[in-house]
Amino acid sequence: MFNRLRHVRKMTYVLWAWCLAILAWAVAGGSSAASTCHGTYANACQAGTGIGVALILFVGFCGFVFLSLIWFMTRPKGAS
Repeated sequence: MFNRLRHVRKMTYVLWAWCLAILAWAVAGGSSAASTCHGTYANACQAGTGIGVALILFVGFCGFVFLSLIWFMTRPKGAS
């Protein structure tokens, strides 16, 4: 198993780390903001939380596309 991990490219680990970081950020941001929504303006607070999480996921998607392009460009020459 560890022999197979030796042949994994570094950018693969960067992509995985990026995806996990964005997912953790979205979950933490959504849960912390949602837990503070009380009172008269709870609906507006929840809408703002949804917009914030959507923006986090959009930033994550843009970063994923950028890192994926680097991943494809740094492919070994013999790979198909």
